[in-house]
Amino acid sequence: MSALPFLSQLLVEEFGVHPDDVRPEATPVEMGLDSLSTAELVREVEREFEIVLSDDQANFGTLGEAVRIVDELIGTSGA
Repeated sequence: MSALPFLSQLLVEEFGVHPDDVRPEATPVEMGLDSLSTAELVREVEREFEIVLSDDQANFGTLGEAVRIVDELIGTSGA
């Protein structure tokens, strides 16, 4: 199971991102997130999946990259 559904739902419901803006190639800025919102997103993901992202991992460039990082940390292939 991929982290994408959780992240997508979280972005829309908790961070007010328009569903059309939730795309793998979207950057946090393109989704309307500032650095504080991005940090809050990372904390929610860490709590949900019981993982810890390094500083480098927490500075992901796109949603797709964030999903890949989380999927690797939780041991899934995204399938």
